[in-house]
Amino acid sequence: MAVEVRTRLRQYREQLTNPKVSQETMARKVGISLQWYRQLESCEQNTSYTTATSILAALNTERQQRGQESLGLDQLNLSIV
Repeated sequence: MAVEVRTRLRQYREQLTNPKVSQETMARKVGISLQWYRQLESCEQNTSYTTATSILAALNTERQQRGQESLGLDQLNLSIV
């Protein structure tokens, strides 16, 4: 039986509805590959501070468009190296 890991990054992306935001859309907005974004969502990949802040900016832009509060980098629980 497969176990689905729901990281904070994934949870925050899935909160973006009307319209829904896909992993592919987020990867494009951040400027990274879809595969890399998926690995970040499943905690299989470390990331740089620059990429982490790009993810945060993309998430916050989408959140603000939906009237949601902005997030801080620490809330994403990314493994930054």
